[in-house]
Parts: sequence; C-alpha cells; structure tokens
Amino acid sequence: MDLVISKGLDIPLAGAPTGSLQTLASPRELAFCFDPFEHLRFKLLVHVGDHVQIGQPIAESKKDAGLLLVSPAGGCIKEIRRGSKRSLLAVVITKDPEEATFSLAPLDHERITKEEILDRLMKGGGFPSIRMRPFCQMASPSKLPRNIFVKAIESAPFVPPSELQVSGHEQAFEVGLSILSKIAPVHLVHRRGSPCKAFTKAKGVHIHTAKGPHPIANSSVHIHHISPISHPDDFVWTLDVLGVLTVGKLFLKGVIHIDRVIGLGGGGFLEDRTGFFKGRAGFPLSELIADRIQNRLLCFISGDPLGGSCTEPINFLGFFHTTFSVIPVNTKRESFHFLRLGIEKYSATKTYLSGHLSPPKKGYAFTTNQHGEERPFIDGRVYEKVMPMRIPTMHLVKAALAEDFELAQTLGILEVDPEDFALPSFVCPSKIEMMDIIERALHLYAAEMGI
Repeated sequence: MDLVISKGLDIPLAGAPTGSLQTLASPRELAFCFDPFEHLRFKLLVHVGDHVQIGQPIAESKKDAGLLLVSPAGGCIKEIRRGSKRSLLAVVITKDPEEATFSLAPLDHERITKEEILDRLMKGGGFPSIRMRPFCQMASPSKLPRNIFVKAIESAPFVPPSELQVSGHEQAFEVGLSILSKIAPVHLVHRRGSPCKAFTKAKGVHIHTAKGPHPIANSSVHIHHISPISHPDDFVWTLDVLGVLTVGKLFLKGVIHIDRVIGLGGGGFLEDRTGFFKGRAGFPLSELIADRIQNRLLCFISGDPLGGSCTEPINFLGFFHTTFSVIPVNTKRESFHFLRLGIEKYSATKTYLSGHLSPPKKGYAFTTNQHGEERPFIDGRVYEKVMPMRIPTMHLVKAALAEDFELAQTLGILEVDPEDFALPSFVCPSKIEMMDIIERALHLYAAEMGI
C-alpha cells in the first residue's frame, strides 16, 4: 500500500538538527528508565553496589514471570530512583572503563520455533522494545498478535530518521524482521523514496510506503489504514527500527542493542550546537547539554517537543526516546498580542499574518508560553484538520474524560495511542492536554478489561 495523508502538520520549529552525524563522548553514567512502564510492576534483581554487565537482567515482570528487563551498561549500580508509592523510575549505573557484556548463545534464526523465539525475547530483554495494541502496553508473550507493524519512518520534530538508526546494522535488521515474521505477518512502513535498501528490499514482510506531514510516522495511522483494530482482544504489536534491531541482535549475536542516534534540537540550544549524534541508550542529559545551551530559563524535554516528557538535567534519556529538546521558557505576558500582526509568530489556524506567509528558513522561535489557560472545548473542527484517522477527536476525549469506555470504543479509542493527540493538543484553542487524558483512559479501560 502507498499511504498518503494530507491531514497533519509539520511545525516549523527553530533549532532543528542538521548536518552530518557526529559522535558524543563516552558518558560516565547510564540508566535504564522505567518511564513507559509506570503502570506495570517489576521485581528488582539488583541492589545498589552490585556490578552488572551490558544485557544482564536487572528486573523481572510480576505479571509475566520470566520477562526480564536488562542493563544498558556494564558497571556498578549507583542509584535506584523511586517515585510515588515506591514506583521504579530509573536504575543508574556508573559505567566501567571496559564494559563486560552478558551474552546468550546465538540461535539459528532460520530453523527456530515460535516457542524458542518468545523464550529468547523474554530472557534477552526484547519485550520492553515491543508495544501491544490496543491499550499501548508492553507486549506480553501470553497475548500473541495477529499482525506486527514496524515503522521505518519518523516525522515528529527533531527525531533522527530511521535510516540513520539502521545504518551499519542492516544484517541485524534483516534478521529481526525474519524472526518477527515467524510470530505473525509483518507490515513494514517506510517513507516513500527512502534510499535504505534494508527497507525497500526487505524480504518476507509486507512493504508499505508513506507520504505526508506529521503524524505520518505514527503506528496508529498505519494500523488504521492497513488493518484496523476491531475489538479489545484484537492484539497487534508495534515496533520502531530500534526494536527490530534489538530482536535481530538477540538472535544473531545473543546481545542487546544499545546503540542510538540521538537528535538534539530546540531554540534553547546555542546556534550550531544542535545535530544528530551517535550515543547510547539511557544517555545522561547533563552530558547532552554541556556547553550547548543558552544562559536563560529553559524547559528540558526527553523526546520530541510535541510528545516528549518534561525533565531535569539530572535525569536520563527516556527508554523509547531518541531526541532531546530544549525550549526557552517565557515568563512575560505580552499585552494585546492578539491585536498584533504577528509576523514572527507561528499560527496553525492563520490567526496571525504569518499564517499566510512562507515560514522563515530557520523556523519560528517557540517558547513554553501558551497564551492562555485551559477552558471548555470550543469547536471540534479544528482538531480534524490535523487528525488523519477517521476519529472524532473532541467527542472521543470527552468520552475518555467521562470514563464512558463503551462510547469511547465506538469512537475509536482502541486504535489510538496518546501520541496521536499531540497535534490536536498543539492546535487546541482550549489548551486541553489531550495526551494525558487518553493515556489515563487507556490505562483504566485496560484494567477494566483485565488486560
């Protein structure tokens, strides 16, 4: 299928990463961040002061016995960070000068059985890289999918292209696709015109091309148009290219994939200090901002500016994040700003004159100022302009707020992920944080369904 969408929005943000791929200095510390798994319970297998190897198990799922989370570094456990009700936030590791690697025996990926695949993914730490729909949870070996969707395309601001992540790891990517195809039919979606042969010449999978503005890279868009989810037990797995590489290396070499290309972007960085960099999973943010940021009040975001999480420099890059964004904080309120022409201000709804002009080459200098606070919904039509799925955004969010999950299912909540509401939240004149509402609703609905 050639998937083409017109609904969406590419926001011209200042500070976009450009230039050739650079290399970051080796960090002193790395961390496994539990941010995507906050609703799950784990049993810690390590303590402060223990020595671990790259790929060594550090936690086990209490829901799926034997499903392990593994270390992204080799060294000494420095700190175990906990949040509310002692929930796990991160395991911080002081890296050894020469890291040891915990490896499993390589397996013949051509003759392996489905049971052996699931066992290796559990013991090798592969399942955390796989998401399960509906409800957007970590995949479970007890709930096998009817289809697997691999997104080999990125469209969110500042996120490195998938081609950069796979470059140099083409064999592992090929093996990863082969392994996944033994579990269920695989749908690989890449950008139309991609030069990466690992995508365009992939074997044993259904290849789809995609073209259009953000959110063309969201897995929900691919699933919605190729093979929609029909009921709560209609399970589908989703991965990005890093997840496929993780699967491939677990079978090809018996080790976890820890290499990352990290995008640094945003108006809070010094000029010419943004770009794409070779790094590691769980990279410390303090070393990403060293000698790179402006001397002013800034907002730090692990992830892209639309769907990332606000954080502090003492923390680490999120588990699924390959982008670190820094946006200036504006504490001053501009008087009568709606009465001005707004040539230097971005307007998605063409409220300012800038909405009728071509954007500047360097993009618009965004800040954290929302120019208002939350208020009731005004008009649902504004959201439909950036929602490429046949989902009534405003009505679905209202149903989620009311916890009317029967109505929400009719309106399409089984097909969505919180990231699908990043653009509607951005253009929302009512300043409603729809991503948080949908995330909470999905968690409550999954608990109600016993999933």
